[in-house]
Amino acid sequence: MPSEYGAVRALIETVATETFSDLFAPNPVPLDFKNEDWTLAWVAVSDEKIVGVIITNQEWVGDLWVFREHRRQGIGSTLLAQGEAEIAARGHRTCRLRVVRSNAVAVEFYRSHEWQIAREFAHEKYHHPMLELAKSLPGAPAAPSERNLSNFGNHPR
Repeated sequence: MPSEYGAVRALIETVATETFSDLFAPNPVPLDFKNEDWTLAWVAVSDEKIVGVIITNQEWVGDLWVFREHRRQGIGSTLLAQGEAEIAARGHRTCRLRVVRSNAVAVEFYRSHEWQIAREFAHEKYHHPMLELAKSLPGAPAAPSERNLSNFGNHPR
């Protein structure tokens, strides 16, 4: 399992740097792995390599990352559907997430999955414009296909 944590961390560092390096230049993208419980994460695996990850907490999608070369293959959509199902299974009727406003690719991805912009605000630490998106869940959705998804911690949900 330690190698999996390293693979997830490398995935997040790579995608965050690709996505946000201009936002934080000349400094590195600040990432904090200390407070995440990665046993709650789901990973997408292709050819025995972790290529995507999602983690949720309560009604929030905390992180959704997919390697650039694996995008537009349904991996992000599958992970997002898993996260939404998990949030609904907790009894929440609304899912929420935060995204950097300038990350137009991510904003469009979520909007294409019926997420709506709930509010705009300044990041509490870095002050760049952020969006909170929300999606109503009228009922518990059917569980998405778990093909190519693994519970990171192999713990029952």
